[in-house]
Amino acid sequence: MKLKTMVLARITCTLLLLWSFAPPACAQDGACLGCHAALTQKPVVHAATRMGCAICHAEIDASAVPHKSKGKIAKGLAAEAPALCMNCHDKKLFEGKVVHGPVAAGMCLGCHNPHSSDNQGLLNKEPAALCLDCHPDIRKGPHVIAGFSRSGHPLGIEKKDVADPMRPGKKFYCASCHEPHRSDRPRLNRFEKGMAFCQKCHKI
Repeated sequence: MKLKTMVLARITCTLLLLWSFAPPACAQDGACLGCHAALTQKPVVHAATRMGCAICHAEIDASAVPHKSKGKIAKGLAAEAPALCMNCHDKKLFEGKVVHGPVAAGMCLGCHNPHSSDNQGLLNKEPAALCLDCHPDIRKGPHVIAGFSRSGHPLGIEKKDVADPMRPGKKFYCASCHEPHRSDRPRLNRFEKGMAFCQKCHKI
């Protein structure tokens, strides 16, 4: 019985690995990839691309070049963002007492690439650099606390590839302390304010 379970587990793992590295699944996507392959060749690939191009571009007329939209929305999209994104992403993850401005405005593509990216979370830029595009004043003085160095709390731009102590597999940057989409706490904080906040990472 144990042998049978082990064999089934190995087969399952193999199939999952093959699926996770597979190109977009639909046969018709082969034609799309003839011209648009570069869209999905960066290290972080949107899972929706494996469901087929038509999952988002349902109204595209690919018989003509350049392609035409059969609907009213550009690029043959089935819906505008954020409604299109919410077809897969749970809307509750973007609702709360405090909602990030771009999220409230439906600007998903302001931060995320819909196909693939060099950065975690399909972000359009290195994470901290992306945040600082809209929040440049954060760099003008010590952040949170001056400390002994008078430079304030690190923002995630000082060194590359510093690991987030609370989120394994992710880089340390603004979203280590602040929720990028929504929060029930002021300033989109992830944790309750005070020393307990700091002690999530700084064990004293």
